[in-house]
Amino acid sequence: MSPDPKTITLSQIADVLAAHFQNKKEITCYVGSNAATPTASLEALTASVKAAAPTLPFLKMVHLLLQGPVPYVEAGLQDRIMTYSIFSGGDVRQAANEGRAYYLPCTLANLDSLVGKGRRFEPEVVFFKVSRNPFTGEFSMGLSVEVLHTAIDQARVVIAELDPSMPFTQGQSIVDATSIDYLIQEGVKPVYELPAPDFNNLAAEERRIGELIAEFFIQDGITLQVGIGKIPDAVIGSIANAGYRDLGIQTELYGDGLMILQNEGIVTNRRKKVNQGYSITSLIMGSRALYDFVHMRTGVQMRPSAYTNSAETVRKNSPFVSVNTALGVDLFGNVWADFIELRRYYSGVGGQPDFIRALNDRIYGTPIIAMRSMTDKGQSKIIKHHPPGINLTACSYDGVVIVTEWGIADLRELTVGGKALALASISHPSCRDELLRYVIDDPMFTNPVDFSPGKTPRGVRLYEGKTGVDGK
Repeated sequence: MSPDPKTITLSQIADVLAAHFQNKKEITCYVGSNAATPTASLEALTASVKAAAPTLPFLKMVHLLLQGPVPYVEAGLQDRIMTYSIFSGGDVRQAANEGRAYYLPCTLANLDSLVGKGRRFEPEVVFFKVSRNPFTGEFSMGLSVEVLHTAIDQARVVIAELDPSMPFTQGQSIVDATSIDYLIQEGVKPVYELPAPDFNNLAAEERRIGELIAEFFIQDGITLQVGIGKIPDAVIGSIANAGYRDLGIQTELYGDGLMILQNEGIVTNRRKKVNQGYSITSLIMGSRALYDFVHMRTGVQMRPSAYTNSAETVRKNSPFVSVNTALGVDLFGNVWADFIELRRYYSGVGGQPDFIRALNDRIYGTPIIAMRSMTDKGQSKIIKHHPPGINLTACSYDGVVIVTEWGIADLRELTVGGKALALASISHPSCRDELLRYVIDDPMFTNPVDFSPGKTPRGVRLYEGKTGVDGK
């Protein structure tokens, strides 16, 4: 067995960096993410930055979504430490919208292109969490693998928090002790937990979306990618009630819903062409029950996001169904997920474009964008044209399927006019007539010659189930 890394305290982090990089003007630090955010290390580092003792190089902090407080985005610190966030929420989202953090757009499949050798954000330092196998002494990255192996390979200093609250996961989460320079064991904060899904308290709109996807796109033996949230929960709840068998999982984020399907024997991974017999993910986030489930479990294995989100791996596991959500879609079929408008940043593109592009031919499967037709403020999510200047996670030429509580719009192989009619047809009834009239009256949409008002357009399947919502 390799000797353990050198143990340090949280208060020694800054001294370690100052000693290693005394002749550097700036360094890049990559930070492990999501449920395994190393909050204690980030707080200790920020305290040293504020105290200006010891003297540190300028710190560039690169990461995906961080849970909990992110103290270094506080106003007034940006001349000493700056955030480069690939996916944001909470503190970082606000900081980015106020000019105190940078948004660094990148899909999860392409993270290596940011932090790999010779790239602009090749890290000198890595902060992350590990758990330990009580029998073998091995270290595991636990809940977050994403691009950590690539980051560790480049870094001169690797600092890990040993967190007994984090499960020991299998697969490519294993990291050898010789790759860790310093281990922190005291003062480590536990992993972040999210509430388990409450399938009984989902809104009717979400249940209808779940019913549509489960009925028309799921079948025995398909491989599934789905995230966490109310709409994914509704999809999973509908799948659980439908009696499907031998589903497989290849996803970027494994949550409680997928655990439920696997625990109930609906997910067996028996029919997958690659990684047969076990679920594959790059991140795990959810309840304590989920973390207990994945602990030491060979049936759930971790892989880097460059693998889980690669088109090659997705296509090998066809038929594949990918379910993601978005902030909006316009009548041309353009989809956006990271900006609400040009001056209002929200989150990040994540892996949505990866799965959409991997499934650009229906022979591989179906990329679904599922969303409620209206925002909480009563504004339509299906609009005439997208906000100018924002990023798009799918463009009009990408073959996506849009599902709202009103129906399905399969945009694959449709003309511009056909896409517009299909999308208008599944918008909220309070907006539908206006959108349809906009399309029908505009000759630039080149409406299909076989369309007439009152006729269901090509690619559309309207909801005909029993779950009622306001408006129908």
